[in-house]
Amino acid sequence: MPTEAVDHDDVNTPVERLEIKDSVQRKLFMLSGNECAWPTCRQVLVPSEGGWFGHIAHIRAAKPGGPRFDETMTNNQRREFDNLLLLCAKHHRLIDDGETAHRYSREDLEEIKRQHEGRFAHALDDLSREEEQYVDYTASITAVHCSTLHAVYGDDFLNEDELLTEIARVNRIADHLATATHAARQLLCLVVESDSRIGLAEAARRFRLAQRKVVDLVNELHRLHLAEFDPTPADELEPGQVPGRIATLDGAYSNPVFDGIPFWEHLRPLGPDIFKTLIIDLDFSVLDRAPAEAAERPSPDGAEAAARPEGSR
Repeated sequence: MPTEAVDHDDVNTPVERLEIKDSVQRKLFMLSGNECAWPTCRQVLVPSEGGWFGHIAHIRAAKPGGPRFDETMTNNQRREFDNLLLLCAKHHRLIDDGETAHRYSREDLEEIKRQHEGRFAHALDDLSREEEQYVDYTASITAVHCSTLHAVYGDDFLNEDELLTEIARVNRIADHLATATHAARQLLCLVVESDSRIGLAEAARRFRLAQRKVVDLVNELHRLHLAEFDPTPADELEPGQVPGRIATLDGAYSNPVFDGIPFWEHLRPLGPDIFKTLIIDLDFSVLDRAPAEAAERPSPDGAEAAARPEGSR
């Protein structure tokens, strides 16, 4: 004959000490800060050298006759998070021992729990909010595609198949640029506007950033095949050129993004503002306008927005 299931959520069910769920134990430890909850105790519960010194104490006892036992609770309520406290062995014994348990009421222990876990709950909330700030927002950025490239090729330069192929290639570049952060695109725009090369120190001054911050942005651009530090040895540079310059990679051999074609130089005749529109605003529809319109169209972000990476604001 099958055994009748026991309802541990019924207050009339005989008292039974139940095993504490793993999820509750994890929550207790997470909010413990790896310390005993006793106000004056700093006993580490899991030391770096190994071992476990934590004791899960019941605020209201799990069985009749135990300290602070509450007969109105169910078996499940007695093993829930709110009725448990993570202590070291010394303080667990202090609140449960027959000679000292009477000193500590249920309200006292609930306040100890609230104070201790509250310290670390706030820290976890702050961490969660901070993690939310580092969501990859580039995933939600979409470039505006071109459809005719009229500003680049006019009406008769390419046949229909060639034009469709070129439009697809340019839109792939637009989508690839959208994967870069806004600050990295601002740096790339500055490099392109500076004839595709600029010194690290000058870029840092222009953006009012520490050089290491600019280096981080260059590393991002290099990962995306958009720019790099010019590897040309100092003794091979032309007069007036600065070693360690930041250079674009659109003309580099076998570049998987630009196919080795100097993309930015090809667009330079459209005017200096074209790069802000393409690289920062990701609006490639400007390449569909007549050449005069493309050159004269103002950047929606304005000159000041393009002058510095967003991280320096």
